[in-house]
Amino acid sequence: MATERADLVGQIRQIAADARRLAVGSDLETAVDVAMERLDQPLRVAIAGRTKAGKSTLLNALVGERLAATDASECTRIVTWYRHALGYRVVAALRPGGTADLRFDRHDGALKIELGELEPGTIERIDVGWPSRKLAELTLIDTPGLGSADEDVSARTADALLDADADRPTEADAVIYLMRHLHRYDAQFLEAFIDRSLAHASPINALVVLSRADEIGAARPDALESARAVAVRYAADRRIRELASAVVPVAGLIAETATTLREGQVAWLREVAALDEPRRTRLLQSVDRFRDPELNPLGAEIREELLDRLGLYGLRLVVDLLVEGRVRTATDLSAALLTASGITELKRILNDQFATRSGALKARSALAALRAIADELQRRAVVGASELAAEVERVEAASEELALLRLLHLVLAGLVEVSPDERLEIERLTGAGSPAERVGLAEGATPEAVQAAALAGIERWRLRAANPLADRRAAEAAEIVVRAYEQVHARAA
Repeated sequence: MATERADLVGQIRQIAADARRLAVGSDLETAVDVAMERLDQPLRVAIAGRTKAGKSTLLNALVGERLAATDASECTRIVTWYRHALGYRVVAALRPGGTADLRFDRHDGALKIELGELEPGTIERIDVGWPSRKLAELTLIDTPGLGSADEDVSARTADALLDADADRPTEADAVIYLMRHLHRYDAQFLEAFIDRSLAHASPINALVVLSRADEIGAARPDALESARAVAVRYAADRRIRELASAVVPVAGLIAETATTLREGQVAWLREVAALDEPRRTRLLQSVDRFRDPELNPLGAEIREELLDRLGLYGLRLVVDLLVEGRVRTATDLSAALLTASGITELKRILNDQFATRSGALKARSALAALRAIADELQRRAVVGASELAAEVERVEAASEELALLRLLHLVLAGLVEVSPDERLEIERLTGAGSPAERVGLAEGATPEAVQAAALAGIERWRLRAANPLADRRAAEAAEIVVRAYEQVHARAA
C-alpha cells in the first residue's frame, strides 16, 4: 500500500507541475501551490456543530491543552485553524488579503487571543501555530456555531465546509460533527456536507459525536450508559448511517479536564471525598448544594472552578472514584476520566478511519482541487487544459487506494445495498490491518490460509459482479472488492 501511495503522490505532483506550467502568470498558479500543500501537511479535520454543542471543548480534549476559547469571546465567531509549529504564533488572515500577528497569552492554562482593533468581520480566519505532538498528526479547524442568531457567524462555517463552488473541494479533508440530539438542522448540514459523487465529502470522512453526553442522562450515575444507548440507536438510523461512518458519545468537559488536571485540583476533590457520607451525598445532589458554603468546605472560587472544569456528573464520578480507592494520583484520575468520557474511543476511531486513510484522503482532496483548476483552464481555452483534465481522470480511475475509498463511499452512503455482514466485511477489507485481518482471520494465520480466504472472497464477489440484475454501482462495488481480495492474495504469497 505504501508503494502504491508513493506512486499516486508522484503522479499527482506531475499533474501539478503540468498545471502550474499551463497556469503560469495567472491567479491559478497560486491555486496549484495551495492544492499541493495538502499532500505535505497533516490531515485537516474540521469540528462543526450547532452553537454550544461543545466544539472547542472537544478540540481541547483532542489536543490535550486548553487552546480553543470555550467562552463567548469574539474568537469563537471566527474559523480558527490549529496547526503544528516549532514555535508559538497566532496570525489573522484578513479579508480580502494580508495577515496580521495577534497578541496572545495563557491564563490558567487557557489560550487568550486579543483581536486588538480588528473587527471579526475583517478576519477570514485565525491560524494558531503550536508545538503539539497531536497537531503534528492532525490540523484541527474549530468552526463557529451553526444555527446562530447571528447569520454571519453560521455563514463562516458554511463557507469553510460547504464551498459555494461545487467544483472545488472544501478546506477540510474530514469533519467531526457534534450534536446533542438529532435536530433537523443537523441532518440538513450533514446532507449538504456529503457529496454523493465522492468528489468532495463522504460518510467515510465524517463522524458524528454525541456531545455533552453526561447531560443526556441528567448527570445521573448511568448518564454515559444512556448516551451510549442513544448513540447505538442513531448509528442504526439509516439517515445517520448514510451521512457518517460512526456515532460516538463523548463527555467533552470531562475529557478536556482529564488532559489538563492538576494535582492541586485533585487535593480539593479529596477534601470532598473525605466528608462523611450523608453530607457528601447532600452536597452532590445539585449544583446549588455544591455551592452551599454550609455543606461545602471549599472556598467559593474553588467551588466554581471545579464546577466549571467537571460539571455535576464529573464531580460525582471523581468523588466516587476517590471514595472507592480506585484512583490515588492525578495521573490515575486522568486516565480514568479519559476512559469514562468516551474520548479514548473517539481517538481510536479517528486513527482507524481518518489517520490510516490520511494519504488517500489528502490525495483525493488534491486531485479534486487540480480537477477544478483543469476545468477553469478549459473555460479559459488554455491549450493543453483538456489533456490535463484527462490525466486527472486517468489517475483517479487507476488508483487502488482511491478505488477503496470509492467502495466505502458507495456502501456507507447507501448507494449500494449490502447486508450488515457484508458491510463489516468491506470495512475490514479496506482497513489498515494485516492481510490475515483484512480477510477475517486471526493474526498469525499462515499465508496459505490467507490466500485460501482471499480466493473464496474473490469467487463470491465475482459472482455478484456478474449478476445481470445488479445495477451499475453494485457491479462496480463488487469489482472493487474482487480487486482488493486479489491484492491481499498477492501480498500473502
